[in-house]
Amino acid sequence: MIKIQPIVREIVLKEFEAYMALTHDYMNMTSYSYRIKAQVEELAKKTVTITSLVVSLSRLRKEFKKEKSLIHDVKITNITTKLPLSEIAYESSNVFLKELESLQKNISVSPEDFFTVTKGLSEVDIICSSNLEKKVLKYFKAKPKIVNRNFAAVGVAYGPEVFGTPNVFFSLLAVTSRARINIEELVSTPTELIFIIAERDFGKTVALFSELHRQTNQ
Repeated sequence: MIKIQPIVREIVLKEFEAYMALTHDYMNMTSYSYRIKAQVEELAKKTVTITSLVVSLSRLRKEFKKEKSLIHDVKITNITTKLPLSEIAYESSNVFLKELESLQKNISVSPEDFFTVTKGLSEVDIICSSNLEKKVLKYFKAKPKIVNRNFAAVGVAYGPEVFGTPNVFFSLLAVTSRARINIEELVSTPTELIFIIAERDFGKTVALFSELHRQTNQ
């Protein structure tokens, strides 16, 4: 016989809003049970009652409360910014990758410049300070697939103590997600996560992470 508890658990975990509502005690469990009843019955291949679903949700709430929250405050040690930035994407090929090997040396990237290269399976994405854009475009023989401008970088640094802590990136992304800030790209190192955003969202993003920095360093 298929038990309904693991089915209800799977459904709740797939709905982030439901998980948060249940964990933080503002879910109307009866109303939610009516909403998932048909889905549970289809998966369990049997009829279930609203009472049994409410009991399952109550047990899940106790279980989730024992776990570390999905979203938690990450202690930020520093915030760095760079702007304006440009993004240039190329089709990946053996010829292009060979040229890429000596790119930074030939265009003279200074410590003050922002410059990062991401090699994907089929394309290479370069995000750099806008003053380097013309040099990059001139250096490669290939025509870029995409050239985007007017970006900014906001980097948040944290200590190595976060290693092994689940949902660090998720928690930091939640800061921008709640403010409806679009993330163009993410760049990371062991102790830093850099958000590439539109320049128009720069001030709001810095303000959000500055507040998190203040809260976690009191």
